[in-house]
Amino acid sequence: MKYLDIKNSLIKLKPIFSVKDLELAGFKVFPYQLSKWVKDGYIKRLGAGLYLFSEAEVVPEFIANRLREPSYISLEYALYYYNLTVDISFHITSVTTQGTKNIIVGDKTFFYHHVKPTIFDGFVVKEISSHKNVGQRFYIATPEKALVDLFYLKPNIFKSIDDFEEARFHEEEMKESFDWQGVFSLASLYKNKSLEKRLRDFKEYLFS
Repeated sequence: MKYLDIKNSLIKLKPIFSVKDLELAGFKVFPYQLSKWVKDGYIKRLGAGLYLFSEAEVVPEFIANRLREPSYISLEYALYYYNLTVDISFHITSVTTQGTKNIIVGDKTFFYHHVKPTIFDGFVVKEISSHKNVGQRFYIATPEKALVDLFYLKPNIFKSIDDFEEARFHEEEMKESFDWQGVFSLASLYKNKSLEKRLRDFKEYLFS
């Protein structure tokens, strides 16, 4: 069966794939075959020409990276991932050099915020498991970059002490573990004085 050949060949290297990925791997697949495999539950259609092997072990963050490339996890979701905010982020928030867009896949919503290539930086690779599974690996902002992205992309939310309090950050953790020099080094890339002022005000609030 061709599907088994494809699955065995690609599931670990390309758990999320496109028709072009299949062609590059030497497989010729017709649209009706993909539709049948979706109907039979072998694969899931993610949209934008992407498919996911149903048996693949992937984390939502990996899916977020692949749905819109290039992108990395940031803003509220990244801050919650690092245990720096009280509120759970039910949606996965990312930064991309492509256009701003929301993508819904099943019960998950993926938010993408556009930034210029000059500030598409400050992210790392995280790996959930130890067996080098591609689907368990994803790009995510450092804690400092996630905060800078948040203050940059949502300027109207962080203007005053009341706003800082309502954000419900884990303030003690931020005071103890944050690299504040790194925060302002990253912020300088944005060439935005208002952003730098908001971050200074937030730091003064934390340490007051």
